Amino acid sequence: MPPSSSSFSWPTRWSISRSFRRRYVVAAVLSLITLSSIPAFMFNRRLYSPAERMPPQPPIISPFLRPTSHTASPIVHTPVKETEITEDTLPVHLQPDTHLEGWSATVHFRDSLRNDTGYMTSFLSAGWTNDQITIGHLIYLAMITGRVPILPPFTSFIAGTPMPFSQTFDVPRMVVALNIPILEWHMVKNLELARNQNVFDEIGCWNIMEVNDIHAPESERGPRGSITPSLLGLDISYTRAPPSIKLLPGYEHDSHSTFWSLAKLAFPEERKRVLDRPDEHPTRPSERKKVMIPPDEQLVCYDFLYYLCSVEPFDSFERDYSPMWRNVMKHAHWTRETTQLALSYLRKTLRLDDNASIPSYITIHARRGDFEGWCGTVPKADCLPPLSAFARRVRQIQEELRERHGIYASTVIMTSDEKDPLWWDGVRERGWIRVDHDSLGTAREHGNWYPVVLDAVIQSMGMGFVGTDRSTFSHMARMRVTDWNHGAARMVKWGHIGADQD
Repeated sequence: MPPSSSSFSWPTRWSISRSFRRRYVVAAVLSLITLSSIPAFMFNRRLYSPAERMPPQPPIISPFLRPTSHTASPIVHTPVKETEITEDTLPVHLQPDTHLEGWSATVHFRDSLRNDTGYMTSFLSAGWTNDQITIGHLIYLAMITGRVPILPPFTSFIAGTPMPFSQTFDVPRMVVALNIPILEWHMVKNLELARNQNVFDEIGCWNIMEVNDIHAPESERGPRGSITPSLLGLDISYTRAPPSIKLLPGYEHDSHSTFWSLAKLAFPEERKRVLDRPDEHPTRPSERKKVMIPPDEQLVCYDFLYYLCSVEPFDSFERDYSPMWRNVMKHAHWTRETTQLALSYLRKTLRLDDNASIPSYITIHARRGDFEGWCGTVPKADCLPPLSAFARRVRQIQEELRERHGIYASTVIMTSDEKDPLWWDGVRERGWIRVDHDSLGTAREHGNWYPVVLDAVIQSMGMGFVGTDRSTFSHMARMRVTDWNHGAARMVKWGHIGADQD
């Protein structure tokens, strides 16, 4: 069961004293000397066979049975029993400890980094879904630059303790799919000990937000604010990136960079070219110790990586060609524990027995709360989409599922941030079902993260999905349903009366 906010503690790597490690090394050396006297022919095959030294990769099996194009069964089965991939069963070249110095996280992050390895990190400063996208960008950027990504924990706007990426996402399975190692900050730095000792490590990072966000007044421009550096015990000196990173030069209503415009800053020649012109790329003193240091060469870091794309704004998660989605987040499946928890809440919502099969269903995500602020002078009733618009898209999906899979999905589950009881009365009148986390006590039992986490998991398990246009939460659910389940999805447009008529 996932930890509650009150019981949370940072996971750590093995905690073994350095003196013990030294004794272990001495013993290991003596053992090797002894072994060397044994005839070599008895050990050659065992010691030098790459095939035996590198265990085979376990097969990756989809977490849900996917109906074929002619499946007539109206049932979505519970997850198949698959070979679980754990950190201990990973091939040696993908295990975290292979890419770290020592056997335990250290109070200073540099003591954990290997001299022969390059790393990359960034920080979070948005909602949970946007932070997932940011982490996807970080991993993809690390992949194309040949570095090891170090993932920050989720902080978001949700009240509660930080949540490691691996608490909800199956990192070992993802690592095997990507064939790259992935680290998290709690593996690199002992965050509890650093906090108790008030340790802040100095580091230089690239400031890209100041270049891209020209909409802000010049006096207020700077690196993206984030609680993450303080949480990680980092004292950062930022250097402004070159103007060439901005996708649309001079356009104040967009803040995007392309992957490769930032990737080149991770290479020595481009880094030197930029830093040789300090007047054009000034360095800011750090907040705590007021040190001024250039961007780190070993641990390349950027202030904020949400606004990244391949060729046009937001194409990293809204387009089917997205390299970030296709190469990274498509493989970020939920942990077994998170999936099982979502299934239990789904059965409670549908009033099914614990072991009952779950019927094929369609989920809706009607985002309304904060979108009202985007309506400007248009009244909320005219701006946000009516339930009839969602109902029309549901019917389209039902027809598509019948044609493609031979499935009739009559069960419709509504997820929304709407608070108006009258609006929810309209949902019930249509026969749609609500996952009511307030009544189920989700946050009270599992922590404030889990109402939104479980909604995302439940959405991803459906055969159909109807989302709200311009919502990243909806777009990520759409991609999961279509790519993981071969399901059908639609997005409802909004902003004025009749916006979703096409």
